[in-house]
Amino acid sequence: MLTEQLSNNILPLTLRRFTENAGIIGLILAINPAFGFIVQPVVGILSDRIWTPLGRRRFFLVVCAPIVAGALWLMPHADSFWQVVVLVVVFQLFQDVLWGSEHPLMADMLPPEKRPLAKAFTTSSGQLVTFLFLQVGMGFALVRHGEGIFYVVAAAGHLGLVALPAMFLKEKPVIPLERPRLTLRRYVTDITQEPILRRFMLLAFTQAICFSVITGFVVLFAVQTAGIGRDEFGRAWSLQAVPVLFAAIPLGMLIERVPKSWALAAGYATMLAACLVGISAHSVDAFYVIALLFGIGWVLVEVTQKPFFSEYLPRDLVGQISGAYNVCFALGRTVALAGGGLLIAALGNNYRVIWVVAFVFGVVSAWLSTRIPDVRYLKQRNERLPT
Repeated sequence: MLTEQLSNNILPLTLRRFTENAGIIGLILAINPAFGFIVQPVVGILSDRIWTPLGRRRFFLVVCAPIVAGALWLMPHADSFWQVVVLVVVFQLFQDVLWGSEHPLMADMLPPEKRPLAKAFTTSSGQLVTFLFLQVGMGFALVRHGEGIFYVVAAAGHLGLVALPAMFLKEKPVIPLERPRLTLRRYVTDITQEPILRRFMLLAFTQAICFSVITGFVVLFAVQTAGIGRDEFGRAWSLQAVPVLFAAIPLGMLIERVPKSWALAAGYATMLAACLVGISAHSVDAFYVIALLFGIGWVLVEVTQKPFFSEYLPRDLVGQISGAYNVCFALGRTVALAGGGLLIAALGNNYRVIWVVAFVFGVVSAWLSTRIPDVRYLKQRNERLPT
């Protein structure tokens, strides 16, 4: 989450020093999800099938986090546009490897009923970082120390908060089932043969557009379109983390007692309300409202969607199917960042359009979430009913 906040809120400002063209900025921001098309499915497949002295997923976390840290540490020293682009390519490539190997861990190591609460804890810790990043970092440190300090802190975070803790993960080998030889056709079939998996893949795509077109350009919307200072934006936007800090863990316990499709639909509905406020936002006061609604919607989706999806994963194909899910998410992010940037540029660098795009795909995401049954909840409810 530390690197995610840097990519969303500091990297666009860094790129803006070299070019104000939203189309070019969007294309560079899209490097991360574009790599996801190749890297994350490959990492998912490999991590299902290898076993090293460092385990399966842990191997990639321990090896790649220091590479990301090195690229981030060098970023403040880049003095040309192309140096920045090369470093973005390196750090985003290996960041995608990290994501591809980290995402399956929850399904690997926890039973289904514990996953929402575990996701709630990781979400809370991530949002604590988000709050400090925006409130303290952008609200105060950015003005006093400049953008470089953020890259140095993120580099240290990859060493101390990713590589080091990964050394203590206790992975266990999984005995593979007899399946046909993996081909491209078989890879697609493993995803598409189940209607529910197909819906989750489409939901990953639409969700990514809804969220990423906001997170990728909101800082430029604030600074360039709404005329808000970077520090003012940081303090206001940090409010998004507050609902998560207070609500994520209670929601992690509550989610098991309600249909997860309802929780997802409620999350997307709250996002739609944030978009409506964003369309007419002209002052920093509006950002406090947007951030609060965004945070509530985000935590509902974050605590619910991936644990829900993980219940439909075959035990021996967790990495492979998770990788496919990440590809769909990466495709959505790429469309949001590259396409969104080009659309903004075509409209005269008017960043207000991000709220319209997010609203449209939020509606689609809410509808899709209602089309996914919570089979385990229905089974538990039927067992509680008197015979």
